[in-house]
Amino acid sequence: MKIKITKALTILPFLLLSSCSNGAQTIDGLDVDPAKDYVLEDVSNQNGSMSYEIFVRTFYDSDGNGIGDLNGVKAKLPYLSSLGIKTLWLMPIHPSPSYHGYDVRDYYDVNPQFGTLSDFDSLVAEANKLNIDIMLDMVFNHCSNDNQYFIQSYNDFKNNNTDEGSKKDWFSWSDQYDSIHSNKYKTDSKAWYEGRFSSTMPDFNFNNQEVKDEIENIMKFWIVDHGVKGFRLDAVKYYYFENTEKNNEVLTWLEETARKYDSNFYMVGECWDSSSVINKYHESELDSFFRFDFAFGGSTAITKMATSRMDAYTFADDLEYNIDYLKADNPNGYPSFFISNHDQDRATRTYDNENQEKAAASLLALLPGTSFMYYGEEIGLLGRRITSPKDDASDARRRLPMVWSETDKTGECVFPESDRQDLNNNEQVKKGVNDRLNESFSLVKHYQKAINIRNKYPFIKQAKVTSLVEDLEADSDYVLAYKLYSGNDYIIVVHNFSEKVQTVSIEGSEITDSINTTHLIPKFKDNKLTLGGYSTVVIK
Repeated sequence: MKIKITKALTILPFLLLSSCSNGAQTIDGLDVDPAKDYVLEDVSNQNGSMSYEIFVRTFYDSDGNGIGDLNGVKAKLPYLSSLGIKTLWLMPIHPSPSYHGYDVRDYYDVNPQFGTLSDFDSLVAEANKLNIDIMLDMVFNHCSNDNQYFIQSYNDFKNNNTDEGSKKDWFSWSDQYDSIHSNKYKTDSKAWYEGRFSSTMPDFNFNNQEVKDEIENIMKFWIVDHGVKGFRLDAVKYYYFENTEKNNEVLTWLEETARKYDSNFYMVGECWDSSSVINKYHESELDSFFRFDFAFGGSTAITKMATSRMDAYTFADDLEYNIDYLKADNPNGYPSFFISNHDQDRATRTYDNENQEKAAASLLALLPGTSFMYYGEEIGLLGRRITSPKDDASDARRRLPMVWSETDKTGECVFPESDRQDLNNNEQVKKGVNDRLNESFSLVKHYQKAINIRNKYPFIKQAKVTSLVEDLEADSDYVLAYKLYSGNDYIIVVHNFSEKVQTVSIEGSEITDSINTTHLIPKFKDNKLTLGGYSTVVIK
């Protein structure tokens, strides 16, 4: 199949609008869409693959104390269902001495500020009614230094206790500083331990079978006893620092262990690195890894494509190459894409206008594998870490409270890092989810439309990709076309990331879905597809 783009028509102010004989207004040959809002089809999320990341602390407060909680998340499940979300990823919910929770104090309980295990079970039950799976953020590389595992391990190390039940070797201890490992911390002058992230996060020793046995018990607890359907695995490169082979062994073991308790259980790994490094981890046969190269700030960012700061050929070539590489090593694997997450600045500021933001949403929703939204992206939530002065460099600014309404502050949360209120400069969008849901063609409704289309094609999760850009012969470098296929199922997706109308020649095809971002109805006639600026078309 060959696709050709003819030169876009120039938009002149006095030629923008014209009228057809039937009275319809046209722009550059396309009829203006008379619809008052996006139209959604009756499509279930049951076999969908769009995920949504939530920081419970700042999402929705159900009891008025300013701290988001599990009951607050439950209250917003109907909203998430209306978006078409299939999986809800909760950042760490375990007891922890920090506001973020990535230093776990107790793996078998819920942070009391968020609620109880009973509240969690209620959340899972309600989510199941809406076909929404719960995915937990599981931090298995390290724990908190006030976790009883670590406290006992320290005492057993100091006393050289090797009796049954000893946890001496659950962590990597030394009686002197080990210069080979740059991140060694000490509890006193003769007790050094490894902690790759900080002194408050000691690393587990995965050479100890008892550590792995305990991790299996934790996994079984959440999978069997509490109905969790997936894990986001934190820091998978650090089980064995800079040892990909050993890390792959751990990931394979985690995958096999989870599947013992739920054959459909799925996991996504955080391997924060370039695709060349991530590709080395496919041998573990873990379901998926986040593709950081495609995220905000990456070398081939989704936002760069949406803002015409990257050409379509480069994006499509990278997409096809990396998925081919993945499928060759792990045929059942799939990529996980996102625009930004809790460790990155919000992407909103990088867009020149909301149409570009909508175009990024369309691209995210119609990529293969699984796609992840970070809470608030659907309203353009703001937040960025300030690097200067250094004392203000807090990730809490990337995890700011969700905005639900400009006027009704019910459920609104406080700044997440309670002892650093000085960092809360109140620089945030004014209109919230409820406001934007009442507006025609708003960003949140655009996400609904894009995800609605994604959910029509469940095969997207396992799809392969063929780039169609190389055959375009386009004047514009910002029209992206690719084929998604799995078995006999396929669709062709065409995104126009320019502001102008573009015409594309495609033989023997018909439009099945379109996202008319600039309110122009795409036209297919005589094997020519014409679509408006920042718009997307699906061809079957």
